[in-house]
Amino acid sequence: MPKVSVITPTYNSEDTLHGTVDALLRQTFSDFEYIIIDGVSKDKTLDKIRSYIPAFEEKGVTVRIVSEPDKGVYDAMNKGISLAEGELIGINNSDDWYEDNALEVMWKKFTDAKVDRDNAMIYGIERVWKDDKIFNVQRRGASFISESVLPHSTFFVSKSVYEKYGAFDLSVRVLADYDFICRCVSQGVTLEEVDVVISNFRLGGISSSYFDFYEDYYKIQHKYGFITDKKYKEYKCILGFKKIINKVIKKW
Repeated sequence: MPKVSVITPTYNSEDTLHGTVDALLRQTFSDFEYIIIDGVSKDKTLDKIRSYIPAFEEKGVTVRIVSEPDKGVYDAMNKGISLAEGELIGINNSDDWYEDNALEVMWKKFTDAKVDRDNAMIYGIERVWKDDKIFNVQRRGASFISESVLPHSTFFVSKSVYEKYGAFDLSVRVLADYDFICRCVSQGVTLEEVDVVISNFRLGGISSSYFDFYEDYYKIQHKYGFITDKKYKEYKCILGFKKIINKVIKKW
């Protein structure tokens, strides 16, 4: 069985997928499997994925493709997690890409004697891109979990953690990844950091909507006790007011 599983959810991703896949083919670590969960793309996404299979086979990497209707990106991720055979699982969206040594760095950290392999999530630094330029570099660590969303694109999670605590909650529309991390940490899962850029994230995905993002964010903050009932109600009122103002501005 492979040591690492990498999952990519896709839907009409033919224009962005090449960056994701090319980066995987450049990996300095090859003991991994690649799982693509496609939501029945209407473009040439599947043809493009299949065109890469010989290159992966030459690298000794097994590629598995599932194309069927899903309930959104987190449902696709959950399907990939259920299929994964690796001891360590990473999720790389179809418009993001790993650094060339990402899998090697993460596996080395995961197998460090100080890390509990049955109870760990490993994360690193995320480089954020906007309009093909570096927008910022995010280094929010475990100590920031109560204050901000952590860079999920860098996260690699022990398969045993998914088996013990479940995967993504589909009732959380935009920030199910943040909800998952908070849930695991609240149950005693350890967050292990590597001081290396692991993943490149392109702005413009599911969590880019301001109002959807903050509705989920405040709900999760309240759910795990990071903010009080009073603060949660206050933030909800402020967000509701901003929505009204936004509608008025758009109308005019």
